[in-house]
Amino acid sequence: MKITHEQAAEMYARACRAWYGPRAKGIVRKKIKQLERQGDHSGVVAWTAVAHQLSRMPADEFERDRRS
Repeated sequence: MKITHEQAAEMYARACRAWYGPRAKGIVRKKIKQLERQGDHSGVVAWTAVAHQLSRMPADEFERDRRS
């Protein structure tokens, strides 16, 4: 089974929502800034994809993810 980068980012975004709840977006933004300071371009790209997926998730998905 092959998973695309987009699918992986979506899965990790869901995991971040489950782990961090409403703080997920801030934690992901902080991680992106840390990677930028370190010069990790591929890490910035990956985490930016996670941030994008988080921003696409409706608020009601947060409640579903929390209950799972």
